[in-house]
Amino acid sequence: MLPLLLTGWIAGGALAAPAVRVASVEGANLQRPAWSPDGSKLSFEANFHEQKRIELWVGEPRPDAFQQITASSRATSSITDGFPTARGGLVAHELAWAPKGIDAYVFAASNDRFDYDLYISEGAKLASGPGADGGARWSPNGQYIAFTSARTGEGDLYLIDTKQIEKPPQRLTSLDDSSELYVDWSPDSANLVFVAHSNKGDNLWVLLGLPSTQPSRLTTWPGNQIRPTFSPVAQRIAFYANHDDPERFDLYVVEVGAAPRMLVRGVYPDAHGPSWTPDGKHIVYVSQDDQKFNPVRAVKVDDPARTATIDLGTVGNGDLSVVQRNGAIWAAVVASGRVDETRRDFKRLYVAELPALP
Repeated sequence: MLPLLLTGWIAGGALAAPAVRVASVEGANLQRPAWSPDGSKLSFEANFHEQKRIELWVGEPRPDAFQQITASSRATSSITDGFPTARGGLVAHELAWAPKGIDAYVFAASNDRFDYDLYISEGAKLASGPGADGGARWSPNGQYIAFTSARTGEGDLYLIDTKQIEKPPQRLTSLDDSSELYVDWSPDSANLVFVAHSNKGDNLWVLLGLPSTQPSRLTTWPGNQIRPTFSPVAQRIAFYANHDDPERFDLYVVEVGAAPRMLVRGVYPDAHGPSWTPDGKHIVYVSQDDQKFNPVRAVKVDDPARTATIDLGTVGNGDLSVVQRNGAIWAAVVASGRVDETRRDFKRLYVAELPALP
């Protein structure tokens, strides 16, 4: 069990939520924390930059409870019984959890061909094909897995039906001169949002009414519009964009058929995309503010003038993830350290129970 964390108001209008360090890996920067849907488990990546190696770890959100996941162990989930395994390579990353009720996850890992395949739950290969596969996302209803594949020469989106997992995946996109990335599901599992990446810039597209549909464009801006995430309770999409200033990413929200609205200027572009609170009312983010050591903040989506600083007691904050756990809202964040820690050479993983947001 995690120690009880005290929450409340502190001086200056910030909300106190003292964070506890739960993981560090010697010689590696931690990144991409991701809660399981029920908050019982947490995953993260350990990036060894000089060795060009990324490890994937999964466990309960407490110290000394994480285990490394590779693409070489036999799967334990019934969904993958009888599927082959592979020895794997130097990278295992991009874990995406299955929804509640399915004890599984999907991730990408390098293989012996210096390429990437998808794997489910500790090692079973999924929908193997030529070219790199990655960026998988499991639908909220558990039936589909969407992912990006270069098996046709460009990065296109594909769909796996988990009820017919032995069948080849269905190709969803074939846009000219672009790669389709950063896919995410709507809460009703009917729609997908993704980024079309090209040498002219990155913009958001949607697929409405899956599985048979044609993509339509959602943004038409110059620059980079990246890492969209659907609200967990509505057809709203949050994303990052730098079209106002190529040196700065801002936080936006958009609904299909409406113009995007800027919520926050100057944010850290989280690897998973914007983190919604479970009720869809707030987005928790890291402010791009070096003088204040990149503090964690929250913005009310319907009233972006209302923001709150969440003092985790950490500095150099980066990727984060938010979940409802045991009736409370919890955040996991990678940071260089706590304010009372002197060693700040690598990013470590911290968790905190968040106070009620205004």
